[in-house]
Amino acid sequence: MRRVNPLVVVLVAGAALVACSTSATTSRTSASKPKEAVVDGVPLVPITPVQRTRCVAFADRLKRQVPCPGLLPKPIPVSPASPAASCLEVSGEGACGPAKIQVDPIFLLSQSNFQVPPGYVGVTFEQYGGTVAPEQSVEGGALGHFVFTAGGLPIPSYCSPQESAKSLRVKGAVAKLYKCSDSATGPDQLLLIEGHELLVWRAAGITTEVSFHGHSQVNADLDIAVAKATVLVQPSKR
Repeated sequence: MRRVNPLVVVLVAGAALVACSTSATTSRTSASKPKEAVVDGVPLVPITPVQRTRCVAFADRLKRQVPCPGLLPKPIPVSPASPAASCLEVSGEGACGPAKIQVDPIFLLSQSNFQVPPGYVGVTFEQYGGTVAPEQSVEGGALGHFVFTAGGLPIPSYCSPQESAKSLRVKGAVAKLYKCSDSATGPDQLLLIEGHELLVWRAAGITTEVSFHGHSQVNADLDIAVAKATVLVQPSKR
């Protein structure tokens, strides 16, 4: 269920976002470059060179190779001149445009308002009287919210492990699916992934998480697809 700007817990004023120099070296990035794909009607596109430099910046900060998303949900196009352009300047579930990224203290990527098919289960909100309704995207369909983190973000207590008929693996590493409830139940709970389908595994020795808002098999499938498209990025200097 939607909360007011859930990223304020993690994204602080002045955090470095997507805008950055494209001159950073990316030649050390893993040679595997995932190609555009469609998973259960949701298009996924390769991470851009500018976004990839933020992964390199994280690798430089840790002085080691780090996981970097290879595929991201395809953003809904929003013109800076359109009436909806204000969403280009915000973070959290109300954001639009390219994914927002920070690299300190952890790598955190958040993206909302991506392209989804009819019937997609995404962000919801509680109406007056307690009924729950779907939140709308800038183009009137369902609102999606995606989060990718690397660096040890703890799993909130409101996320419960899901039983799977078979073991899940991401590039050889054991992965675990969690269902995160729509409301936090204790003090100091991180609101970032309330209502998400969460997948957790370790890549290059770093705890890595992907999650999509909304409880559905589609979002679990998206978790797995994005996780398997993750690449390893080397520091620009050794």
